[in-house]
Amino acid sequence: MKNLKLKIVLLVLVVLIGACNDNDECLCPDDINGKWEVKEFMSIESVLYAKDNSYNPSIEFVGDGTTNIRLDINACFGSYETGKNSSITISDSGCTEACCDSDFSLKFMEMLPLVSTYEIENDTLKLHASSWGWIVLEYLSD
Repeated sequence: MKNLKLKIVLLVLVVLIGACNDNDECLCPDDINGKWEVKEFMSIESVLYAKDNSYNPSIEFVGDGTTNIRLDINACFGSYETGKNSSITISDSGCTEACCDSDFSLKFMEMLPLVSTYEIENDTLKLHASSWGWIVLEYLSD
């Protein structure tokens, strides 16, 4: 009888532990707002735009509808608007012109106005550009 009670207690513990979520270590956002690091492009031409790992371009979607973008050297500012079914419109951005950003960063800026939808899964954001592919970003913070 003691063995049966012990087995039942262990079974309940296993079920409860299994029901727990590992999201304590995940920065998983519940919306697009926050800062995202650009990781890669997924398109036919992706191989032409390799990311230089010494630079970490990022975009921050601010709750007031503005964007702050950091490229390799330059910074850019613009706006965005989200809609139904994860639709998004990102405006052309004004940028500083201090020097030369990488082809990867320049392609990122070129594709932003073509993005029409987004998808968030855990800490990954995909910005979809119709007839091209998508941009993969990783969540950094609010």
